[in-house]
Amino acid sequence: MINLRRVITRLFMASCVFYPSILHATDIPLDIINEAEDGFSFTRLGINAGVNNGDPKEYLFDTGSDSFNIAVGMNSNGTMPSWFPQNTGTAISSPYGYMYGDGTYGYLQSDTTASNIQFYNSVTGNKVADYDTSGGLGVAVIQASIATEDRINSDDIGQQISPDTPGLDPSQAYYQDLSWQRSLDAGAAPDENHFYGIMGAGDFIYPGDNGGVPGQLTKSGYIVEANGTATTPGNCGASCLIVGLTPALRAQFFTQVPWRSVIGSFPLSGANAGRQFDSMFKYALDNGQSTRAMPTLLDSGTPMIIVGSNDLLDQASNAGATGSDGYSNDVDPGHTLSITGNTANAQTVSITTGDGAQGDQTNVLTLGSNIYTPDNYTLEGVSFFLHNAVMYDLENAVTGYTPFYVSDADFSDGLNVSSDMGALGLAGVISGSKDVNIQSGGIAYLTNSNSYTGATNIADKGWLGIGGPGSIAQSSVVNVNGTFDIAHSDAGQTIRSLSGNGQVVLGDNTLLLSQAQDVFSGSIRDDYADGSTRADMVPVPILTGGADQTHGGIIIAGGRETFSGNNSYSGKTGITSDAELILTGKIDKSVVENAGRFENNGETTAMVNSTGIVSGNGLFAGGLTVKQGIVTPGAVLTNGGGNMAVSQNLVLDSDATYLTQVGSTSASMITVNGTAQINGATLVSLATAQTGRPALGQHYDILTASDGISGQFGAVKSNLTGDSAIYPFLTTGVDYKQNVVSLEVERSQITFTSAAQSRNEQNVASTLDRLSPTSSLALPATLLNFAGARNAFNSLSGEIHASARTALIQNATEIRDMAINRMRLADCLPGATTAKTSNHNSGAVCDSDEGQTLWMQSYGNWSKNGHTANAAGMNNSVGGFVLGGETSLIPRWHIGALVGYGHSGFSVGERSSSGHSNNVTLGGYANTNWDRLGLRMGATYTWDRLATRRKVLYSDFTDQQSSRYNGGTTQAFADIGYRFDIGRVMVEPFGNAAYINQHTNAFREQGGAAALSGHALSTNMAYATFGSRLASRMTLGKTTVLTPNATIGYRHAFGTITPSIRQNFLSGSSDFNVSGVPLAQNSAMVSAGLQAQIKQRLQLGVSYTGQYGTRYSESGIKGNISWIF
Repeated sequence: MINLRRVITRLFMASCVFYPSILHATDIPLDIINEAEDGFSFTRLGINAGVNNGDPKEYLFDTGSDSFNIAVGMNSNGTMPSWFPQNTGTAISSPYGYMYGDGTYGYLQSDTTASNIQFYNSVTGNKVADYDTSGGLGVAVIQASIATEDRINSDDIGQQISPDTPGLDPSQAYYQDLSWQRSLDAGAAPDENHFYGIMGAGDFIYPGDNGGVPGQLTKSGYIVEANGTATTPGNCGASCLIVGLTPALRAQFFTQVPWRSVIGSFPLSGANAGRQFDSMFKYALDNGQSTRAMPTLLDSGTPMIIVGSNDLLDQASNAGATGSDGYSNDVDPGHTLSITGNTANAQTVSITTGDGAQGDQTNVLTLGSNIYTPDNYTLEGVSFFLHNAVMYDLENAVTGYTPFYVSDADFSDGLNVSSDMGALGLAGVISGSKDVNIQSGGIAYLTNSNSYTGATNIADKGWLGIGGPGSIAQSSVVNVNGTFDIAHSDAGQTIRSLSGNGQVVLGDNTLLLSQAQDVFSGSIRDDYADGSTRADMVPVPILTGGADQTHGGIIIAGGRETFSGNNSYSGKTGITSDAELILTGKIDKSVVENAGRFENNGETTAMVNSTGIVSGNGLFAGGLTVKQGIVTPGAVLTNGGGNMAVSQNLVLDSDATYLTQVGSTSASMITVNGTAQINGATLVSLATAQTGRPALGQHYDILTASDGISGQFGAVKSNLTGDSAIYPFLTTGVDYKQNVVSLEVERSQITFTSAAQSRNEQNVASTLDRLSPTSSLALPATLLNFAGARNAFNSLSGEIHASARTALIQNATEIRDMAINRMRLADCLPGATTAKTSNHNSGAVCDSDEGQTLWMQSYGNWSKNGHTANAAGMNNSVGGFVLGGETSLIPRWHIGALVGYGHSGFSVGERSSSGHSNNVTLGGYANTNWDRLGLRMGATYTWDRLATRRKVLYSDFTDQQSSRYNGGTTQAFADIGYRFDIGRVMVEPFGNAAYINQHTNAFREQGGAAALSGHALSTNMAYATFGSRLASRMTLGKTTVLTPNATIGYRHAFGTITPSIRQNFLSGSSDFNVSGVPLAQNSAMVSAGLQAQIKQRLQLGVSYTGQYGTRYSESGIKGNISWIF
């Protein structure tokens, strides 16, 4: 045991040393050596070292000494042993006494220097460090172990040491201990059978002393620790000397006790040196009254604890806690000694006292006055190093301690921290792509800037702290199911993402999530939650200003994070413009500053200030202020929005937007249990294709405030209006009451006419615009967009009634053409499709001047009128027959009459409409000729019996209409042609004209609200046709004459070619006009046929007819039979 010396005489040599770089410290293993003797055991720390490149030997590692003493002994040839080769020319001082304890034992030694020193791993034999100390590392070579006669066995007493030897008490006689020399001579360690001397490692120096070895090798400082385990990772094992301090190593020490003073400097390094008892500690027994701060020496060379406090001894004695081992100053085993550095927020080290009567003496506690320390001084032995890592920070003149085993080893292949490793302080760099796993019960404290990219996994009951300059910013995710503590970081922490269900302890620091993408269901707090498990060695966060001040916070800087647990931290929660936070749990105390997206489906208890997007169905119990950006209850763009609750106050500033999401039966709602202040914010009502349809007249409460609402919205916008909107005919009005703000779905300023494109659409739309918006026809139209509205207008239009007039006019052509053809045949013109019935000569030559004729012709016709920009296309078919009779009693004239029946069907598919007409026709005709010039004329009247059906379908409106009404078609016509022959072919250029009046009576549809009432109307128009007819005759056999024929021509229509109707809705409306599909204004006519005179009295014929114009085509087949009688 080493302590104050009574006499110290040392040779001081100014010198220098070459240091390894302190960017990374040097790790030197220490050996934990257990000595046993007579039922007692002692723990020693050893170090394996060589000097001057000599053999390595084990030395007692003693932080209570400032001298490196090397046993060389006395031999007959005067040479140095292999473990201390002497450098030529190196001076050695005269011997002096170096005494310990009470001054009755010590060494006879001389001072010299070593030019280098090496350190080894005693287990592997590998060299771990090599220092060039060519400037002269001060060492003392021991010639003999000396003591007073009563301390040496009689058989081991050697020669007396000269009383004039410096360093000895002249009043006592000292002798050489021969057993020490015999051990050396036998090749054994002379000190305690383990050591070849003592390597002083104290952070102090006495004037003239050489100084401890570590202090001469580093200017920054060093660490001594023996608190590891057999599985502790790193370069040393359970015990280590770390030479050189980095910021990461310094940050490992939660408690740093200032020295009493700096009183000198170390040789070689020039580092600061303090007093032997340089640090102040307080002591308490069994949680009793603490001592005053006492100068303390942390002495790894002493195997016990000596606290020179008589006050503490009195406490123990009065409690009956001393003397069980026979010494009244020794505390009985099983008591708790609390050791606390005299500095703010220092950690307390607790040691259970040992039994001075037997067993391990490491924790034996002696109190009161003693021969080893002055009163109120403390000598804290090796026990302190077995419980703590101790930092001697020479540069900053402080002594630090921590219960963590500190290592600056680097790891590049991931790391698994288990409970059997003890508490690890990792000051090296963890790199690579693999995970860092803190297993259950594992404890690790990281203080370097780590670069690993794997995950960080903290299991249940695991603990990971990041402190000082430490960082794990590149880790892919921090999965916390245990505890993640950043309270001791220098400037907060950045991680990519946070997951798990454990707890995060912030202290005064801010945790920033740079690439968030996970759900954290645990708790984020300033301090440890009440009842949470915290290992004794884990320090309590020191909250600046106390618990009532603002401390740690959270920043979501990128990505999307979800907090689903109950969080309680007092610093701000920041959400940047590129980030999103979804809260389904609770954030207590923290003011939320949102510049990105904050979806609160849980609860906040402090103010939320937003300049981004704030949404959700949660509770803002501390109030909500939207300075700019958007607030919308529920999730953004969802059906019908959601419900947001605000306690205290809601403020919507002028740059803010309240987005209400309107559905079919509900809208977004903010319920304020307090006041709501609207400072000219913008109100936007939003309906999307995914939401239900709003309806005109719907009423939505969007904001309520129990203590009143002040102000109004500065602008009201809606996607229910506009050309491309979903509901252009609806808009939202705002109704302000004392405690409620409501949306009213109203008719917008956009008219139905704005959506119309065609004349028909415009006329119907204009009629709807004049109706009440809530009428049965207008109301469903308000739910349509422009395209849907146009379909509604057309569906309502009743266009079939106008297009039916087109069909009837086109049908009249059939009767007219058949009458003209009959008159041509009466003039015996070949190619006519009706036949005269009498007076043929034997050469089949027609006699046009005599007889009476009856004839009949059937017909069929199919036509298609193409759609226009205004009207839909129509398909039409007609078929029927005509009977006629004539006479030639008036010279050069043929006069006849006809009667006919026809049925036509027409449909307008795009309007879901169809109809038919039954037609009865009466007419008369007359014709004559002047040589080759022929004139034909006639007039007809057709009674039309019409029926229509149509469906009206738009929005949610469905109706079916039908009608029956009469009409009539009057026409007069004339045809003139001139015949000439070209060989066997007859050619007749012709021209004809027709006037048509088409009349329909008034009608009333049967059906619902969309039923129409139409006025009686007449349409006048005319046709002019020009072309040529061609025919030829050929005889087949004796009686059969075949006559092929063809006609080509051009027809032009005049007058009202687009029929229309004027009508109104029976449910109540003004009149409006609707036009049908137009007649063809210009068309080409073609026909081809064949007539056969079978017998003298029988004639048959068939022909094809067609008309082709712009958006119009017609095809027909006619057949005829004539009988002469």
